Amino acid sequence: MTIRSTLGAALALTLLLPPVLSAQEVSQEDLDAALAQYDGSEVLATVGDETVTLADAAMIYTTLPPEVEGVPADQLLGGIAEQLISETALYAKALEEGLDESKEMQNRLAAIRRSALAEAYLTRELEKRITDESLRARYDAMTADFEGEKEVNARHILVETEEEAQALVERLNDGADFATLAAEESTGPSGPNGGSLGWFTKDAMVAPFAEAAFAMEAGTVSEPVKTQFGWHVIKVEDIRTQAPPPYEALAPQMRQQASQGMAQEIIAEIRAATEVSEAEEMPPAFLVRREEMFK
Repeated sequence: MTIRSTLGAALALTLLLPPVLSAQEVSQEDLDAALAQYDGSEVLATVGDETVTLADAAMIYTTLPPEVEGVPADQLLGGIAEQLISETALYAKALEEGLDESKEMQNRLAAIRRSALAEAYLTRELEKRITDESLRARYDAMTADFEGEKEVNARHILVETEEEAQALVERLNDGADFATLAAEESTGPSGPNGGSLGWFTKDAMVAPFAEAAFAMEAGTVSEPVKTQFGWHVIKVEDIRTQAPPPYEALAPQMRQQASQGMAQEIIAEIRAATEVSEAEEMPPAFLVRREEMFK
């Protein structure tokens, strides 16, 4: 088990606690004041000759799962600090015993450095090339020909017989208020709310009801309509076509999609500009599975 997995296991107990969202709510004024006062160099603990800083803890936080958003910050920081103290003590002991000078550790550290810097460069280039402006342009192109589904905002009154429904139609034709009649007469669950069904698409309703509602004009009242639930009188309040999803809802997904393609472009550019000479003869492939190769 690695020290990082030990950290995750220790914090798992913290994550089991009920979310306390209020603990994460910080006013902009308090946040600005804190950022003006602290820069990450603040020492959380001294472990022998080593220090554990706020920057160390903040870096660890970026590796934790999203669930920690609901954990009280004081509790989270305390857990991270405790684990960093343990890690730093082990780190100091490893240095004392010269483990950093072993071939294995030199190879591991080189691999970590290579991977971290490669990722940092790629991330920086993606941030430079995938801007809000480029994503906006992509969104505009995606939604230019968007044809939203038709939606209806309607009320209805549900009764048991056609005669009851027809009587309601006559009362409505004489000027009765639809919502009032629905509250008084409808046997459906929407009755107390004036028969309101809100906005819905055609496939959201049973076929006879949907066919009638979507054939009507806004402001009109239907003749009695029969479904398996009984007899309905429908009033269409309004009609609209669905708008495309807002930019804010699609931006994360678009950024992720753009990043995948752009990352490949960046890698191809760098490789094309880099002189690469591969070995004419590779060692036996099975050796890649052997720890002896890096120890």
